[in-house]
Amino acid sequence: MDLFAAAGAQLTRIVSSVPSTHWDKPTPADVTVREVVNHVVGGNVFAVRLLSGASAADSVAGLDADQLGDDPLAAVANSCEAQQVAFATADQTAPLHHLSGDISYETFVRFRLGDVVLHAWDIAIGAGLDPTLDPALVDALWSMVEPHLDDMRAMGVFGTGATNTVPPTASPQSRLLDAFGRRP
Repeated sequence: MDLFAAAGAQLTRIVSSVPSTHWDKPTPADVTVREVVNHVVGGNVFAVRLLSGASAADSVAGLDADQLGDDPLAAVANSCEAQQVAFATADQTAPLHHLSGDISYETFVRFRLGDVVLHAWDIAIGAGLDPTLDPALVDALWSMVEPHLDDMRAMGVFGTGATNTVPPTASPQSRLLDAFGRRP
C-alpha cells in the first residue's frame, strides 16, 4: 500500500464531501474546517520543499497565506499528489532540516502521514461527515507511530496526548486518535 496515496485519497474524499455551509464550522483542532484544510495543504507544500533540499526557513516561506484559493478540493488533490511524488523520489538518507531540528526521512514520513490522517478525521468531524478512517491506512500508520509516540508528541504538534483510558482492545482508530489528543 502506498500510504501517501491512500492518505491523500482519503483526505480528498473527505474534503470533496464538505457541505458548502460547513467550511466555517469548528473542528476538534480548535480551528475551522477551512483552516484545517489550509493547514494540511500548507504542510504538503512544506514537505515538498523540504524533501527537495530547501532550508526550514525557505520551506515555510509564504505558507501563512491562504493555500486554498477558490478551489480547496483542487488544492488538496494537487498538494497530496505532489507530496506523494516528493516522498517517493526523495533521498531517504539525507537529513531534513525541519523547523524542530534535523530529522530523518522516516521521522518525517510518520509526521506527515500523521498530520494528513489525523486532520482528515478533524475535517470529517467538523463538517458533520462519517469520521471512519480507512482501516488499512489506520493500521499501517499505527504500526509506524506507536513505537515513536513519545518522540512525535515531544514535537508539540499533536494535541494533548493520550488519556491513558482507551483500552488496548479498542479499535486501532480509537487508539491512534487518542494517542494524538483527539477524543473520539
